[in-house]
Amino acid sequence: MSALPPRVAVAAARLAEGRLYFAPIRHHSPACARAVAALIAQVRPAAVLIEGPDSFDSLLPLLRDPRTRPPVAVLVQAAPEQSESLATTLFPFCDYSPEWVALRTAETVGAAVGFIDLPWRDPAWRERGDDSLVAERHLAHSAYVSRLARDAGCRDHDELWERLFELRPRAALDDWRRLFGDVFAYCAMARLDYEPEVLEAEGSLPRERHMAGHIAAWLKRIDGPIVVVTGGFHTLGLIELLDGEPTLPAASTTEPAWLIRYSFDRLDALNGYASGMPSPAYYQRVWEALASDEAAPRQRVAAELLTALAHDGRARDLGDGLSTAGVEAALLQAGRLAELRGHPGPGRYDLLDAIRSCFVKSAVDDGQLGLLADIRRVLGGSRLGEVPPSAASPPLLEDARRLARRYGVRLDDSTPRQTRLDLYRKPSHCERSRFFHLSDYLSLGLAQWQGGPDFMTGQRLDLLFEEWRVAWTPLVEARLVELASEAASLETLALTRLQAEEAMLAASGRAGSASTAVQLLLRACLIGLHGRLPMLFELLSAQLDQDADFVSVVDCGHTLLTLWRAREPLGVQRHPALAGLLQRIWPAALYLLPGLAGCAEDAAPMVVSRLLALRELGRLLATDAGVTVEIALWQEGLERLAREAGPELAGAAGALRYLDGDWDEAALGRQLDIRFGFGAEPREAVRFLSGVMAAAPELLLRVPALAERIDSIVTAWDEQTFVAHLPDLRQTFTRLKPQETASLAGQLARRHGGDGEADWLDTAGEWTEQELLAGTRLELALHDCLAADGLAAWKET
Repeated sequence: MSALPPRVAVAAARLAEGRLYFAPIRHHSPACARAVAALIAQVRPAAVLIEGPDSFDSLLPLLRDPRTRPPVAVLVQAAPEQSESLATTLFPFCDYSPEWVALRTAETVGAAVGFIDLPWRDPAWRERGDDSLVAERHLAHSAYVSRLARDAGCRDHDELWERLFELRPRAALDDWRRLFGDVFAYCAMARLDYEPEVLEAEGSLPRERHMAGHIAAWLKRIDGPIVVVTGGFHTLGLIELLDGEPTLPAASTTEPAWLIRYSFDRLDALNGYASGMPSPAYYQRVWEALASDEAAPRQRVAAELLTALAHDGRARDLGDGLSTAGVEAALLQAGRLAELRGHPGPGRYDLLDAIRSCFVKSAVDDGQLGLLADIRRVLGGSRLGEVPPSAASPPLLEDARRLARRYGVRLDDSTPRQTRLDLYRKPSHCERSRFFHLSDYLSLGLAQWQGGPDFMTGQRLDLLFEEWRVAWTPLVEARLVELASEAASLETLALTRLQAEEAMLAASGRAGSASTAVQLLLRACLIGLHGRLPMLFELLSAQLDQDADFVSVVDCGHTLLTLWRAREPLGVQRHPALAGLLQRIWPAALYLLPGLAGCAEDAAPMVVSRLLALRELGRLLATDAGVTVEIALWQEGLERLAREAGPELAGAAGALRYLDGDWDEAALGRQLDIRFGFGAEPREAVRFLSGVMAAAPELLLRVPALAERIDSIVTAWDEQTFVAHLPDLRQTFTRLKPQETASLAGQLARRHGGDGEADWLDTAGEWTEQELLAGTRLELALHDCLAADGLAAWKET
């Protein structure tokens, strides 16, 4: 202690003074947990006080229930001041959490238990900038700890902690005075790196004042020893605050909190958990082994984990490196590394170093990623805890559990599993698919869509199977608790969301949009809200009558066709309203065709694309749905558009009339002469050509006369006009495939006396459009200069 700064040395002498015994801990540390058990067993305190929101006191009966099996967590919600949303956080426990051991050991000696930290609703928690009640970023970011790790030759603060504390012999772990004295010094020295202003701003000091007030109140309330279990970073502050007159805290109030199951994969610091030890499955085995009487507990843990890793590796066919001989070599090396480093048996880092040495035979990116994932999985684990049936779970959580069990989701293991669903042949798989889509719609984190038909976009509908990645994790339960205030069942919650979407459409002025209404209908089918379908069909029918937006109506038609083609997996095969709407969609779209003639220029590309989509829709309605499609009205509408619409839409309409056989080459040529001929404004001519190319780019190759007419017209332009419209022309011709572009270039080259061999193809792609345009303009400027100097004849040389 003499080497410690006076402030720390004075506080260290008071760790166990009078009736008060401080147990400075690291969260989820087996070493600290064992020392806590030894301290309580020896002192037999009248009360044990634990860091954690004081609102947790209401959950003590559940935490003490013998049916509660870690890992579990307290999930707490509160509405912070000046906030409309609920803040949610978790306080997890595992078998070797010092707080959990304090709870259970206190019960064996008849001690009272109380939580003493600020309630979660207090703004001090939000000042920390994270949502964890037990974050340990102070130690991880301490300059003192970083220097100590570097001087000790450790890779990070976790290895330093393990070497200093976790790897003590069993008898040294039971020496709670020595261990807690060392932990206190370690944490107090780290605390000296932080100014009081920083600790005040990020919430540590407000929390410590609250905890000190609780401790003072307990000292007045009961006789006998009191054990205080808090993060070691706070112990120095608490001891110093108790020298004064701490303000007694107000009576604790309740805030929504539940005891839920937790899992090792969420507890693992390597997966982003802000507190505690990495590799929880490893430390769980160490904790259990230390509780036994065997002479070499850590050696047995290393052997078990290496065997499990080899078994997983052989199942994944990772090669000979995971053979029995490899396991034996790794175990031997782990033991020798531990001996070299002065450890009483292989620690986590000894084991990892031996695995890397004996199993990793090449670079990590050379087929070793699977092995590294196995290492992380085996040492991390996926154990799920249990809570007693009396634990008051919100109705929404119970409903989700019921549905998950019905559809084959494992609730006792958080390992993600791949699920493949046969949507067209197995009705039960369709029901599971709707449950997974429902959970995805509500953002529960239960199921992730991996592949298959995408009904919402109408893509890949030829696929018969749907694949999901499914895992019931504590985060799923946390999300359900978060949503619990909104509804008592998943169906009700989804219906509320769907109705909210309908209301948003109305508020945004899209209430009469057939395309958005049919999307709601499709969503309802996908997530299993079939009870809502009659109302949604009625809504869609009304909006189809009102919708004057051609694009919306065409999009609606394609979505309805998707519903028809996937009516069995989507469960709408028995709804006659679907067939009726399919009969109405073609006439509704044709009715709007004449109004397209006056569409704005910037809307023309979208309208052209939907005009093509309408043509395809008519074909599919006839072939797939057996709908009678009136062609005469379609031809009539195209005729009017070709005559009255703007150039882009007129070009597309003319091309479609030719493709449908309603126009011959002469008729198309006459239209081209009008829109692209002598006297036509060049910009309008390019837009007309763009419409033709959008509808049928192959016409330039199939109808040679068409290409010749366009070439003649462009040739008649002066150079300035050509350069001005070159970018639009290039954009128009990008609709051709590269080989088609080469073929067209060859035709035009031969027409102008060339040999048709496109030498420019050798440099295709070497110049950007901007560079080509700049070069052309530079050439024109050079020609103008030559002409001004009387050297125009030089242009031909």
